[in-house]
Amino acid sequence: MELQGVVHNGVIVLEGATVLPEGTRVRISPASEADSKTFGERFADFKGAVSGLPTDLAEQHEHYRLGTPRR
Repeated sequence: MELQGVVHNGVIVLEGATVLPEGTRVRISPASEADSKTFGERFADFKGAVSGLPTDLAEQHEHYRLGTPRR
């Protein structure tokens, strides 16, 4: 299990309503700057790397990948 959170006033505050049982041992390591980037930021270098793809590929990926009827 991996939990995420932020440090607020010197205390680690977990995201969501996560409650760990009293006495649970944890290991904490700071997230790198790369971990905080969005998917688009991480893969921006690949944008436009492949030419000639259908313009509706994102919406119709099952059609192109599996041959299912278009939605």
